[in-house]
Amino acid sequence: MMTAERAGFQRAAIIAALGEVLGERRWAWQGASQAVEQWAAANDAKDLDIWCADEDAAAVRLAVAQVLPAACIEHADDPRRLRHTGWAVESDGGLAVVDVTFGDLRVGPVLLLGQQDIEVEAHRFVGAAAAADLFVRPLLRGRIVDDNRLGEAREAWRLAGVEQRAAATRTWSSSLAAISEEICTVLDGGDPSADLVRRARAILLRQTLAPRNLGATWRQRRSIVPVGRRKGPLGHRTTGVVVATVGTDGSGKSTVADDASARLEALGMPTRTAYFGMARGNLPGVGLARKVLGIAAPGGEDHSGDVAPDDAAEEDPADKPLDHRSLRRLAAWFYAVEYGWRYLSTVAGPKRRGEVVICDRYVYDLRDSPWPGSRASVFAEWLVPAPDVMVLPDAPVEMIHARKPERPFAEQRAQQEKFRALLAEHPGRSANLIVDTSGATADAVGPLVRAIISAAHLDPNHTP
Repeated sequence: MMTAERAGFQRAAIIAALGEVLGERRWAWQGASQAVEQWAAANDAKDLDIWCADEDAAAVRLAVAQVLPAACIEHADDPRRLRHTGWAVESDGGLAVVDVTFGDLRVGPVLLLGQQDIEVEAHRFVGAAAAADLFVRPLLRGRIVDDNRLGEAREAWRLAGVEQRAAATRTWSSSLAAISEEICTVLDGGDPSADLVRRARAILLRQTLAPRNLGATWRQRRSIVPVGRRKGPLGHRTTGVVVATVGTDGSGKSTVADDASARLEALGMPTRTAYFGMARGNLPGVGLARKVLGIAAPGGEDHSGDVAPDDAAEEDPADKPLDHRSLRRLAAWFYAVEYGWRYLSTVAGPKRRGEVVICDRYVYDLRDSPWPGSRASVFAEWLVPAPDVMVLPDAPVEMIHARKPERPFAEQRAQQEKFRALLAEHPGRSANLIVDTSGATADAVGPLVRAIISAAHLDPNHTP
């Protein structure tokens, strides 16, 4: 089976891989006769549309994720509306979009043809299914197709058998009652009326807001409401993404962050960085307080310039004088509040504007410093929203130590184990990933890039 070893993937190779994934299942390319060839030659975000039988939905979704370097950007599985999954695939020309419809042919909640009435030959719709796909589907989306596509729709309708026409007419009479007769007239060669698109859109709106469909409509509101200023590089509605990178010094946080940022910027997704460690970027007075209290650098950070050498090693809180223990407890709460301020001042705004914010460390450092086990860390994790994506750059500890030999080997190993345990808690709302920074994995940062793209497009409460 074909797999992708690199970020850039030729569109022709994507088409070949999809054909292999779908194999001998019941499926069809959608659109006009030249749609696949035009998509292969294009360099835009127009979808490659595919229809697949409902019984193959789970297998196809799994296979696409395994074979292509694909980020899921759309997912709808309510039988009251169009059931489909969309993927963005990193290609040589940027992101290429593949959208697979499963089961009934619909536009939103409007039924065009039931799965049982869809006819397929050589992986193309034929008969009434082709007519519905070529003419009725774009009509409900707001346009009358050009003469070439309309001609293909009329020819498919002409060649449809009596039973196919009858099944389609019954369906349209039920779902498109006000315009069903005119649709058949146009397919028989007549001219569409000037207000046909307006009336078709009105039907779509009424069915979208019908009480029986309101629940499904609400769950899919992100893909229904006009995107406005939240339009991403693919034309879809996007939201800002907070990425938290954790790991001991030498694990590769900076390299992973830089690589991911460069890839995302190249794909049209704006990024910025934010620092969430306990060294620089703190409120005034924290550096002095750390020196007085002898608080060591948390999470393996090398802050030798911030703490006096005699205070560099973490001491057992019980060995500290009582006043220092009290102050360390107070410092933990100070940090908790400061984390909240730092999120508001450096992260909240860019996230609201739809940017990807890659954070070096996050509030979880407070679990171990300055007072391990303090309830301040629980408060901080409640106060600061969880990251959308949590990532741990990782490599053999020997390699990490070679990069940062000034840190004790045992300490680095213990810290990485703590971070692996943190990821096992799944703190990231959309994804929690370990990125191999040993150099042994081809395109190691690719899964992170795709996780960020998915997080920008999908509601984390309704991801597939």
